[in-house]
Amino acid sequence: MIRTVGFFREQPSSWGIEREFSIHDLVRPAGEADEAEIVSYLVTGADIFSVMGAELDVLSADNFPIAGGASLKTDGDWVWRLDLPHYVDAYHVALPEEFLQTIRARDYVVPQLDQDTLFSILEEVTGIDYRRK
Repeated sequence: MIRTVGFFREQPSSWGIEREFSIHDLVRPAGEADEAEIVSYLVTGADIFSVMGAELDVLSADNFPIAGGASLKTDGDWVWRLDLPHYVDAYHVALPEEFLQTIRARDYVVPQLDQDTLFSILEEVTGIDYRRK
């Protein structure tokens, strides 16, 4: 079962994915000691759905745009939005301990996933079968 991370109440609804937390509750003054490696992992996740356009940074007073922010990435076990690395890097947003354990156990390297796996993950998360012809 795929788990989701980085879908916050302040963001527009995405695919019916539950937005359990407020991002404001997860902002910290400093990040993890290995935050740069965590951000790199998030950035290099496998793309499963790309969204054109930009999402506004929900924490920025200037409404900073994040290109493709609602796009989806995965590592085969977790799915997150493309704007999550920005929030972790800029605001040190806390991530679930289980997700951090996965990232660290993989030595910050996202595994290679085949196309069938990516489509299966996308279908599980969104409920839409993209392989239908």
